[in-house]
Amino acid sequence: MADGGGGRNINAKQILVGVLILLVVVLAIANSGRVKVDFVIGDVQMRLFVVIIGSALIGWVIGWFMGRSRD
Repeated sequence: MADGGGGRNINAKQILVGVLILLVVVLAIANSGRVKVDFVIGDVQMRLFVVIIGSALIGWVIGWFMGRSRD
């Protein structure tokens, strides 16, 4: 069924993903201080927003791999 406007239909999953992305971006922007990040082989100082965005990207990659079919 056409929507009449020529645009695409947006479902609840897309809205939820958009809201979550917005939440991560706002959280990252609001937290710009420097933090110490400990790794197994050492530690580094970096901005907290880099840690937040990096963690979100790692989570996205893990979810992408877990959601792929194993044909």
